[in-house]
Formats: sequence, structure tokens, C-alpha cells
Amino acid sequence: MPGMNGLTGLESAIKMNESRPVALMSGTAPKAIAQKALDLGAIGFLPKTMGAKPFVNAVEFMAAGNVYAPIKFMTNDSTEELNSLAKGLSIRDLQVLGGLCQGLANKEIARDLELQEVTIKLHVKTLYRKLNVKNRTYAAMMAKEAGLFKVKDLFGCRWLTRRGLRSSKAT
Repeated sequence: MPGMNGLTGLESAIKMNESRPVALMSGTAPKAIAQKALDLGAIGFLPKTMGAKPFVNAVEFMAAGNVYAPIKFMTNDSTEELNSLAKGLSIRDLQVLGGLCQGLANKEIARDLELQEVTIKLHVKTLYRKLNVKNRTYAAMMAKEAGLFKVKDLFGCRWLTRRGLRSSKAT
């Protein structure tokens, strides 16, 4: 959401959901952010690169009350740096930017994220300000040139909506 930086949205979701578990799904978060999410009380962390079957198994594991984080992802010893472009963006900003990179209209992004179109317009304007660009084409070009989104992430993109996992290509 506009004005929510970093894991503030996760903290809000955890508070609003009372005793129900909340997980974080991201295609760009490094392991440090995943660990911080778990430390804040998330029941799990799901990278968007997961296949469908492991994803379903992870959700079932978390639904049974267990904390989930992929071992391979969490034990990767590489020194990861958060993409410099992503540092000032919230998770929602990154989701909207991902939609822009796919060439989706505001209406399509809103449908995929189960938000109102006017909310997406506000996110897009916020992205323009944060990225210092004048339109969606430049925002998408900047994200792609910075390597923020991989081509396979864009075309196999899945969104975690309020109703569950949904392909961005679904209507």
C-alpha cells in the first residue's frame, strides 16, 4: 500500500488477522527479508519461483500450524544485495511494477490483486514519484534494465490474492 515501506504491510496483516497465520510470498525478497518476516511472526515465506506442487505442500504444511521457509533459499550463502531499485519500494509497489512490466492495464492489475482500479492508479503514481519517471513505460523499462524482474518471473507470474494462488494470465 502507498506509504507502507518494507515489512510494515506484513506487520499490519498479522495484527489484523489476530490468531490466524499470515505468510509472505515474494519474487524479489532476499533471504534477509524472509528471515525478518519470520522473526516478525509470519508463518512462512514462499518464493514466487516455487513450483505448483511444492507450493501446495508448503501451504498445507503452514495450514497445519508449522512454520515454512525453503531450506535451499534460507541457507544460500551467497551475499545477496537487495536490488537498488527495490530498496525504496514496498511489496505492493513491486507487485504493481511487475504488472506494469507485463504490460497489464491498471484494470487488469487491480483484478489480479483484487484491489480497486483507483487504488492501482494511486500505486502507479507513487511508483512514478519513487522511480522518478513520467509514465508506466519508463517505469517498466527501468525495472527491466535494473534486472528487478526476470523474464520467466514475468510470464509465469502468480499472484497471491485473497482467494488464493492465481495466475496473472487467468481471466
